[in-house]
Amino acid sequence: MASVISGKDMLLFFRKRADHATVDASKLRFQTEHSISMEKESESTQTKDGNVVTVSDGENTADISSLAYREDDTTIEVWKELKRNFQANDLMEMWQVDINSGLNGTDLDADYFQGYFTSFELSSAADGNVELSYTFAINGNGAEGTDSLTPEQLAEVRNAQYDYETLKATGEGV
Repeated sequence: MASVISGKDMLLFFRKRADHATVDASKLRFQTEHSISMEKESESTQTKDGNVVTVSDGENTADISSLAYREDDTTIEVWKELKRNFQANDLMEMWQVDINSGLNGTDLDADYFQGYFTSFELSSAADGNVELSYTFAINGNGAEGTDSLTPEQLAEVRNAQYDYETLKATGEGV
């Protein structure tokens, strides 16, 4: 039976590309929304037989919103790390993971992207929460695949516990 995918099931995980062999990707906590926009450029040439259209890749981006938060003294908040990655122009990896697409945390649908953060905004209204906004410029078109979380990670995600969820590091060299 068909069912609609809930936005709360689509989670984002990030990692600095330089750390891919040793560091697990981290889940962005308190995420409120994200959108991935992929565009194509088209050019039309008029001929005697009618128009001929050529298509080429355009700009691909992700716009991400979340809430700022405080963590205990021993944990670096992911949002602060992402801000540092933005400031340092670090090449980043991003996964969009559908946590309800697999059974027991295996074979989850995941889209993988590499790129750079091109904007970071922190807004703090007097009568609201501190909100964070990021724009992520995607290199290429990304890749579709599957990935897995441990049963403990999947249980934590589904139970909305506020510990970091991570994707296992590859352990492979560059």
